[in-house]
Amino acid sequence: MDGARYIIIKATCKDTFETVWITGDDQVCAVTSEDFLRNKLLYNSVLIQEFPLRNHSPENVGQWQPLIEDFVETMLTKYMEFDGLVHVYPQWVPEYAYAHLGKEMFDQMCEGCDHIILRKNPQVMDFVSKS
Repeated sequence: MDGARYIIIKATCKDTFETVWITGDDQVCAVTSEDFLRNKLLYNSVLIQEFPLRNHSPENVGQWQPLIEDFVETMLTKYMEFDGLVHVYPQWVPEYAYAHLGKEMFDQMCEGCDHIILRKNPQVMDFVSKS
């Protein structure tokens, strides 16, 4: 292993009933077919779709929205458990993480923000600017 940590979630596509896996880290989600893991095939040969989280939001990932949202929430939880903090793009911050601020205040604080650092204390967030 290269020392990196990966999270993998299994799901069934409700349109095609195909078993797919979502893999990645805090930068990219990739939906791949089951053969990727079972037969150790080359990643690019079974890639269904790839979603750079920086460029996407829950609203524009189409049919993959429930799977990717589940992946992001699992990823945030696991990184929080392991590191005590997690970096996340504003559009992927779950509502429970900013409920104490309210949606309007959270959106205002995200203006000009590249990403947010969530910490174990849910009341503490660092808004990291784009510059």
